[in-house]
Amino acid sequence: MKIIDSFRIVWRNLWRMKLRTALTSVGVMIGTAAIVAMIALSLGLKESAVKSLENFGNLTEMDVEPMYYIYEEDRMIPEDERKKLNMEAVQELKQIPGIAAVMPMKRLYEQAKLKVGRREGYVELIGVDVNESAEYRKNDVEKGAYLSGSPQEIVVAYDVPREMRDVEKEKRDARRRNADSNRSGGGGGFMPPDMGGGEQTAAFNLVDKAATIVLTREYRIDDEPKYEKKEVRVRVVGQLRQSENRRYSSAVYAPLSVVKELNDWVNRSRGDEGSGGNTRRTREEAKKDKFEFDQMTVKVESREMVESVVKALKEKGYEVWSPARELETINKFFFVIQMVLGGIAAISLLVATIGIVNTMIMSILERTKEIGIMKVIGATVLNIRWLFLMESGFIGLIGGLAGLGMAWGAVELVNYFGATGGLLDGLNMGYGRGGEEAEPSKLAVIPAWLALFAIGFSFIIGLLAGIFPAIRASRLSALQAIRSE
Repeated sequence: MKIIDSFRIVWRNLWRMKLRTALTSVGVMIGTAAIVAMIALSLGLKESAVKSLENFGNLTEMDVEPMYYIYEEDRMIPEDERKKLNMEAVQELKQIPGIAAVMPMKRLYEQAKLKVGRREGYVELIGVDVNESAEYRKNDVEKGAYLSGSPQEIVVAYDVPREMRDVEKEKRDARRRNADSNRSGGGGGFMPPDMGGGEQTAAFNLVDKAATIVLTREYRIDDEPKYEKKEVRVRVVGQLRQSENRRYSSAVYAPLSVVKELNDWVNRSRGDEGSGGNTRRTREEAKKDKFEFDQMTVKVESREMVESVVKALKEKGYEVWSPARELETINKFFFVIQMVLGGIAAISLLVATIGIVNTMIMSILERTKEIGIMKVIGATVLNIRWLFLMESGFIGLIGGLAGLGMAWGAVELVNYFGATGGLLDGLNMGYGRGGEEAEPSKLAVIPAWLALFAIGFSFIIGLLAGIFPAIRASRLSALQAIRSE
């Protein structure tokens, strides 16, 4: 029997008993719709929870530090066993599958001031390894370029130009307001520049401009504190894109060698002169020590790999500080929710499967003579089984397609009422990072894999339900089947 002929016979038989076929498919339709809708709801809530978690920081960027305490064993890690944040650690982290780049950082141990023309502002100076950080920051530069390795180059964070103030202009404005207040009889008082017209938040292009980094250190002469100032002339070669991580909003990145040199200059003044021998280290002693970074930040290739990367980092003795630490808990919670909701909905599919079995057995009783005739004219046992399996499979497929359409309509209704009823806003799921308007979240989503799974699963359910009737039909005696009425 040709394949096309068998499909033609199957379609004719299903159409001949179309009412029974439709009623049997309804059971599969309801079961499929229930499973798809329940899983879609759990997937949508999970996605919304992850998006809300991203409000606290980029999930693919994680700060890595040595692990100090093992909670599973309830013990502190001895200092000599702790991981060191050195170049060996950088290479170790880069070998972990899923980590796209590693950026080690060394902070300046003193607050620095950045001056560009008449504008100035306090910044956090961070030294980075140019070669390692170039891979990390290659897609984060908004204006200009990234560091090339020259000690006279710096890159500023997005908010640095907006936080720099024209101090001289603010002083003139303050004097003018005080003078106007005195002429008008007083009472106006002094209004701080930050309360004015928002001059400090105006956009100011720093790229390709000469700048000066100003440092101040304290030293003592006869127990009298003295202050010394150091100025380093640099050029701003680039500006980074806006980041959701507010921790580095006022950061200025410079080559590691520059920050190391400035830290040495600052540290030489720490402590009184009398204890200088204990607090200062000579250059020879510093060279003997292995240089360590203050912090390392890693970038993960995708959000889907975050959980495995966090697990690998902990196994190697590192602690992770990122909202990504909560991803594992969220994934486990919603996995249980999906299993519970899917299990409840699967009961209706079980009932539908029994309905398909009943329909196919009734079909055998009604078509006993037809089966006998097919055997007499040459149909094999496999042909008979194939026909009945296809009939039950197509009943499941029809119900699956209808159930998927029904689930899609239900999901659209849930999302519509969730958006218009303000439920997303109440759950804090409708906004992006920093309060900015973002693409609205959905309470329920049907990804492509779920739709394909629903169609395939309903077809397989139909096939499984037709196995027993197909075997029973193929075992009928041809002579007895022809004689039956």
